[in-house]
Amino acid sequence: MIDVIDLKKSFGEHEVLKGINITIGKGDIVCVIGPSGCGKSTFLRCLNCMEDPTGGSIIFGGVDIADMKVDINVHRRKMGMVFQQFNLFNNKTVIENIMLAPVLCALEDRKKALRRNRLNQVKNLFKGSGREKLSMEPVRAKADIKAEARTKAVSLLQRIGLEDKADVYPSTLSGGQKQRIAIVRALAMNPDVILFDEPTSALDPEMVGEVLDLMKALADEGMTMVIVTHEMGFAREVANRVIFIDEGKILEEAAPAEFFGNPKNPRLKEFLSKVL
Repeated sequence: MIDVIDLKKSFGEHEVLKGINITIGKGDIVCVIGPSGCGKSTFLRCLNCMEDPTGGSIIFGGVDIADMKVDINVHRRKMGMVFQQFNLFNNKTVIENIMLAPVLCALEDRKKALRRNRLNQVKNLFKGSGREKLSMEPVRAKADIKAEARTKAVSLLQRIGLEDKADVYPSTLSGGQKQRIAIVRALAMNPDVILFDEPTSALDPEMVGEVLDLMKALADEGMTMVIVTHEMGFAREVANRVIFIDEGKILEEAAPAEFFGNPKNPRLKEFLSKVL
C-alpha cells in the first residue's frame, strides 16, 4: 500500500530523516518506537506530506505523493491522521467535527461534476445531428450530501458509545473521549490507512485503555495503521511489525516477538532496557 524509498527530511542544516526505507502492506499494523527527538513524528508527518520531504519517494496507491506536482489533497483523503493533541475544532460540535471533511470533499466533487457537465453541454451544442452526445454525470443534492454525512457520523458515535455527545463542544469532553472522537473523525473519510502520532501520550493513565481498545478493534477489522507510540505492551500485542528509529534511521525492524524478545541492534537493546 505504501512504499517509502530513501525518505529524507531536513530542517535547514539539521537532517532529521536520513534515508528511511519501508514497505507497508494492506492490513499491516506497524508500530514505530524510539527515543524522543529521533524523527518518529517527522516520519509520520512526511507520510501524508504534512511535512514536505527533502528527498526520496512515498508511493501511495501507485502515485509518488512526495512529488510536488501531485495534488496531495486528493490522496490525503485516503490517509487519515490522528494527532497527539486531538486537533478537534473547538468552535464546532462533535458531530460537526466528524461531518466536516466528508461534506467539504463531497461538495468539492459536486462542484467539479457540475463544471464537467457544463463543459459537456457546450461541446454537445457543436456536435452534428446523428453524433453521439456526451453524457451528463449524476450530481448529488447538497442536502443529500449533508444528510448522508450526518447518518454516518451518528453511526460512528454509536460505535464508540458517545452518541449522546453529538451536539456538545469538545471542551466539555475528557481527553479519552476527545481522542476517540478524533479517531472516528478519521474513519468518516473511509481511509485506506490511518496514521497515529502518539495518540495516548496526552491522556491520563486511566483514559489510555479506552483509546487503545478502539485501536485494537480497528486492527481486528483489518485497518492498515502506522502508529508512533510509547505503549510497548500495545505494540507487542497488536502490531505485526515494530520498527525502531534512532537518529533519523531505521535501526531494526521485526515482528513483535522477535523485536522485544531477541533484539539485535545494541542501541535497541539499550533503549528497551530502559523502557521495559
